[in-house]
Amino acid sequence: MLTPGEQILAASDRASAPLTCGLLVQIDGRLDPDQLRSAVWAVIRRHPMARAVLYGSRQHAWRFAAEPTADPFGFVDDGTDGWRVQELLSSAPFDLRRYPPLRVALVRRPEGDQLCVVAHHLAFDGLRLAALVTEILDHYRHPSDEHHPSDGPRPAGGTVRGMPAGMSAVVRSGAPGWSALVRRSGRYITPLTLGRGDGYGFHPMVLPAPSGGRTLPDGRHMTVNDLLLGAAHLAVDRWNARRGGETGRLRIRMPVDLVTAPSFAASASSSSFPGPAEISGNRTGQTIIMSEAAERADPVRLAGRVVEQTCQAKQVVPPPVPGVSGALGIAAARFVPGPWRSTLLRLGVAAGRPLLAPTAAVSNLGRHDAVAGPIGTAAPRAGSGRLLVAVGSGGLVAGTGPAVTAVYFTGTAGMPQGLFIGVLGMGDRLNVTFGHHRQLFGPGSVPAFADLFRASFAELVEIGSAGSATPPASAPPSVASPRSASPAPASEPAAAPARRPERSRFSPAADQRRGTVPTR
Repeated sequence: MLTPGEQILAASDRASAPLTCGLLVQIDGRLDPDQLRSAVWAVIRRHPMARAVLYGSRQHAWRFAAEPTADPFGFVDDGTDGWRVQELLSSAPFDLRRYPPLRVALVRRPEGDQLCVVAHHLAFDGLRLAALVTEILDHYRHPSDEHHPSDGPRPAGGTVRGMPAGMSAVVRSGAPGWSALVRRSGRYITPLTLGRGDGYGFHPMVLPAPSGGRTLPDGRHMTVNDLLLGAAHLAVDRWNARRGGETGRLRIRMPVDLVTAPSFAASASSSSFPGPAEISGNRTGQTIIMSEAAERADPVRLAGRVVEQTCQAKQVVPPPVPGVSGALGIAAARFVPGPWRSTLLRLGVAAGRPLLAPTAAVSNLGRHDAVAGPIGTAAPRAGSGRLLVAVGSGGLVAGTGPAVTAVYFTGTAGMPQGLFIGVLGMGDRLNVTFGHHRQLFGPGSVPAFADLFRASFAELVEIGSAGSATPPASAPPSVASPRSASPAPASEPAAAPARRPERSRFSPAADQRRGTVPTR
């Protein structure tokens, strides 16, 4: 049976706005698609959730098939950019009754391959997906000589090309009048598009990781997570002010890793969660970080308010869905009889969404240097790339062969929220991805919002640095967005450059070990 939180998540999923998480891995050489496909299948066989399908008349339980019901791997070499493939993998609805909750595509590009991985959020969260992708790359680096029959024949002259199985057309969104609603409510981001769009778009940006201590004037410590949340509040406030929209109380959703949350062991013993070593399941709770207009007018005051709320969040096990809506949804999932439960939950979620949805979401997976490393055997014609042996404070160790040069974390959110900011650290950089619904931002407006976020982040870093005992080292220059920018439409603002990773999604235990969060 699905847990009450999973049932609410399933009820929140819409064909026009699937709930997904993903990783895009940039490689500076070529991988062998057949060897990578074998690695994907080998890892899927180890983890039941990667090949699970839903069953029951109202999708109330997982069925763990012995083999995937379809091939989740695709190879795209028609010139399409990996970011566009990631958008399609995330925008096409999942049929979880017939196909696995995982989609993997290797995209061939002249500048180096891109590995796109997208999972339905009901089956995986960001941390579990990052562990799965790391395992796939490890298996590719050290392939087994055995060939499983269900992997299919190894073609002599090439491989099967195309998208993963189960991909359908992107579903058009209705016209619910979000623009008028959000402009009046002051709770959401003011939309700016050249017309209603369908599906999701992604805009990547690289920021230098802040160095040195980050302390507020009152002595409280600011983590990178605090800086990201504060920057989101400031960016939304300034965006709305410049676009003529009102801004009142803002509510930013922050996922919390339940595995490292206090009292998780006690709660997990009576739940359906798999063991901590198993890479499966969505094991995140949610908490809301709020701010008022008066607090955002003073960035120092805003920073203090964010730190206060994140410190409180570390002391408790957060619910899968926060607030009144989550409490009502969990009650319905537990006590309403099965024949009516799914319908009632979907109706309740749809009715409450315009009033109860958060402003945006910020999810920080932390540092994942382990994803980088020797890739192994290059595909034919490769060999001009770089072999990344290690990433750390000493920088990159180079060699020959293909290498992972960057990893980006993607996520999705339907309207009226429409914005998911995913962050993943590697070495001395934060890789930030703005996942937006196309009813919210157009191709020219999302870079403009990203620039506001960059400036807000830098402002909060300076506040934290000024309050520290030792001055921070001079920051490296801004790094431009890694995605080729297409010209912005004339009526939309132009894009701007970008700037400045930490550890796990929001893990109090990990923060404590690193000394980034004081004992409270």
